[in-house]
This record gives sequence, structure tokens and C-alpha cells, in this order.
Amino acid sequence: MPSEEWVFAIDENELKEDIMRIVFPKGIPILLLKKAGRIHAVSNKCAHMTCELGSGDLDGYTIKCPCHEWRFDIRTGKFLDAGEIKIPTYESKLSGGKVLVRIGGIQ
Repeated sequence: MPSEEWVFAIDENELKEDIMRIVFPKGIPILLLKKAGRIHAVSNKCAHMTCELGSGDLDGYTIKCPCHEWRFDIRTGKFLDAGEIKIPTYESKLSGGKVLVRIGGIQ
């Protein structure tokens, strides 16, 4: 897979501020969030037991897993209680009213 593959995720007008949206570009479960006008894209799977983060709670820039309350920073993917653990984050950009996610560019 090319390292610079930008894939359509969602129309920009479907992504509302502070509302989590789960998308599946290329079949990959990605959680999109818009905070302060910036789009964040993280894996929709918790690093602990792959529970769906999209069913969790969002508090500021922190998403809390619904299964065991693990908390992750949506900007970096880092687990707040142990920084060496993280979930994948993805670059995102807007192009022509579309949200694109960089697949193969996991950060």
C-alpha cells in the first residue's frame, strides 16, 4: 500500500463539532472528531481489548473507552495513564468539501 494514499472518509458537512463519527476508509475502522475546527482521526479500537472507542465518552480532547475506561488523547493517540501505549492516529485533510484520511500513514 502506498505510504501517501489519501482516501475519502466523509463529506465535511457530515462531521459536526464535538460529535464522533465512525468511518471505514478501505475497511479500516477510524473515529473522526472535529474539535475547535480541527479534524482528528484515530483508530476506533482501544489498545486494551479492541473495544470500540466510538461508543465511549468524549471529554475535551480525551476519549474514554466504554469497556474499561482507558483514556486516550485524540490529538496524539497516547494512553493518558501510560504514555508508551497509544492507539493509531491518522493524518486528515479537507479537499473540495471532503474529509480525506491518509491510509498507510499511521502515526
